Amino acid sequence: MEASLHNNPTPSLWASVAPPVQLQQPLQPPRILKGPGLDPSQYPPTTPIEVIVSNILKKPPQMGIENTLNGLGLGVSIKFVEDVLKLSYGAGMEAMKFFRWAGLKLSSKHSPLAWNLLVDLLGSDKLFDAMWDCIKIMKNQGIVSTETLSSVFGNYVQAGKVDEARMTFEVMEQYGCRQDVVALNCYISALCRYKQVKAALEFFDSVKERIAPDADTYALLLEGWEIEGNVSNARSTFGEMIARLGWMPNNTSAYNAFLSTLVNGFQVDEALKYLGVMKTKKCLPDLGFFRNTLQILYQRKAMKEPYGLWQLMSLWEFMRQSGIVPDLPTYNTMIGVCCSANPIQVNSAYSLLDEMALTGAFPDSKTYNTIFEAFITARKVEEASSIFREMTKNEFCPLYANYVMAIKMYFEADDSEMAVMMWRHMIQKAIFPKSDCAAILIDGFLDLGRVSAALKYSLEAITRGVQIPVETMIKLKNASIQTGKQDAYGQLEIKMKSFSSQAK
Repeated sequence: MEASLHNNPTPSLWASVAPPVQLQQPLQPPRILKGPGLDPSQYPPTTPIEVIVSNILKKPPQMGIENTLNGLGLGVSIKFVEDVLKLSYGAGMEAMKFFRWAGLKLSSKHSPLAWNLLVDLLGSDKLFDAMWDCIKIMKNQGIVSTETLSSVFGNYVQAGKVDEARMTFEVMEQYGCRQDVVALNCYISALCRYKQVKAALEFFDSVKERIAPDADTYALLLEGWEIEGNVSNARSTFGEMIARLGWMPNNTSAYNAFLSTLVNGFQVDEALKYLGVMKTKKCLPDLGFFRNTLQILYQRKAMKEPYGLWQLMSLWEFMRQSGIVPDLPTYNTMIGVCCSANPIQVNSAYSLLDEMALTGAFPDSKTYNTIFEAFITARKVEEASSIFREMTKNEFCPLYANYVMAIKMYFEADDSEMAVMMWRHMIQKAIFPKSDCAAILIDGFLDLGRVSAALKYSLEAITRGVQIPVETMIKLKNASIQTGKQDAYGQLEIKMKSFSSQAK
């Protein structure tokens, strides 16, 4: 294992590095590249020099990193080194060469942040031998921190080296870092982040008597069970947390994770029961839990079943009674619930729409289009017209599909004026009609016996490059002949052929 094998880093490689000094300097301004072997045209003049250097490290020139960097005539600062390293993940050993080169140029010494970045960068590239060489140097300088080893945990676990990650935790005191709850949480976080929750629990059980866990420890485990969808283990961990730490109002991340695991595991009733208990303890999840859960239940189409709808509405009422103010996505979900109900809950949808402005969650395009589409589907013509006026007043437009459905609805309701308004409005807003929309408009006028209007809007559609379906053109031709307007139709055909030939 690297922690015990790499005791003698190569002196010549690190001869230029020294104890840390922190400076705050701005990014270096863009410069004209004059380095040999570089093509200035590859980089716009506004490209920050840090980006250029990181690109050099990722695709090193044949002349070598050091010679190329020397040719650029760079002014090197601690902040410059840090910024280049942040951009150089994937550069591997070339980043280490840059680090050594920069150490020779600095008037001071590399910062702890620069060292930590290099350790993380090498670990993420699975260059673990070089990573430990860095850590040994850091140890000699007394700058190894829990943050340093936290990146080691994560990179080992990500690489599938869980045993090496655990060994790193076991030897961390040799590097001047305490095995305290902060270190424990960093290690458990790394395991849970990469779906090694079982290993995290086993390790936790082995050390929890000598390293007292805190709320974050349990929250991390619960978030791990949420990712895995393990309801049984989530219950066990949550029960242990309450028994050991009690109810803590600020422990919202733990409550979020536990309840979300229940909901995702289709244990909604159980989640509602726990919410009731939590409310008595004044310990509640945050808005994020309610927003996500309402969306999950909505996506499951729970409102189509009486009991599922009861669960959804119970959660909504609980949130409101608990003083948690909904945000825009949450309102949109509940408006979707009202609009998906059969029959549509018009009053409830309008009530939520009115309430939104009072809470600072102003309606957006999704809000209005959800209601508009529902009114169209339910053939509520007056309500659709009302919401259309409100949404356009607030500078929102219907979706293209809603325009098309609305035109069809208005014709079926014998309101050709509103149908034309829809057509005009979409063109005004640069939402250009397609064949389906043109066909509905023309067929609508033909069904009303208004052949002249059908010819007029056919010409407008053709002029705008819209291809009218053959079936609609045949219907229009027959209606034109029957009403003595065959000459007008003939002119329309000529126009259509003309535009068709121009398009080719």
